[in-house]
Amino acid sequence: MKKLLFFISIFSSAFFFSQINMSVATHFYNPYQMNIQGNGTIYYTQDGTTPTLSSSSAVNSVNILIDQNKEIKAFLVSNTGNTSVVFTKKYFTGAIPDAHIFFKPPSGWANGACVRVEMLNPNSIDGFVIDNFGSGYSMNNTGCNGWYKITKSFETANVSFTNCYLYQNFPGNIDTPLIPMGSSIYYDFSSGVITNPPSCLLGTKDVRQKDITLVKVYPNPVAEVLQINTDKDFVEYEILDGTGRVISKEKFLKSIAVHHLISGNYFVKLIDNKNDFVLVKFIKK
Repeated sequence: MKKLLFFISIFSSAFFFSQINMSVATHFYNPYQMNIQGNGTIYYTQDGTTPTLSSSSAVNSVNILIDQNKEIKAFLVSNTGNTSVVFTKKYFTGAIPDAHIFFKPPSGWANGACVRVEMLNPNSIDGFVIDNFGSGYSMNNTGCNGWYKITKSFETANVSFTNCYLYQNFPGNIDTPLIPMGSSIYYDFSSGVITNPPSCLLGTKDVRQKDITLVKVYPNPVAEVLQINTDKDFVEYEILDGTGRVISKEKFLKSIAVHHLISGNYFVKLIDNKNDFVLVKFIKK
């Protein structure tokens, strides 16, 4: 699923006949150089403003010293006169912003709650990729209506929550979809309707912005009927087995009968009218 939803590489490519490459967005504690390359004239800024033909420029390649957190933007005018789109990446040195992760698991998760983190921006800290997989980082119980919390250091990342089983395909493992986040996220995976975070969380100094899940699937594990609670406009759904084979495909319903499925791991794929989708794992008892 990670490969389906997000693919991060060292270089970014422009379309429409012009190409520009920028060093991967990373972090080092000491000042370092980032590089921009392209076949033509590169116009760039270092303060997050949109570059123009009046901005600083260089031919084919430019090195920029990252001696503080900087947002680099650049575009290319190729040797044939084609103009690329504007590319942007952030580079970090020194302190990295704190990101606050809140999660409410279903009742009955005996091992507590864990979170896997795939850092996007920066991609690494002091040259080391610290993405966490396996069971994920163990989260702390806040004592506030069943919510758990952990603070990590990044600007953006993809996260997924687990019931702390070591392996994703281990019997009894439960995990959420991969979710993009910024400075904070609230993800309610418990049974019942979607609710806003309670005041005992919103009153804490860690809260910066509010990102609440748009989809809840419960109960999980499920015996008879899978309930879908969402404020997104889905038009159809698919049930997939653990190998990704489509078992059924129907118009979207908020209550899906699953009593006929044999016990095991499945996915429900919720598709909107733009053909975007959310893929959620569930377990049939």
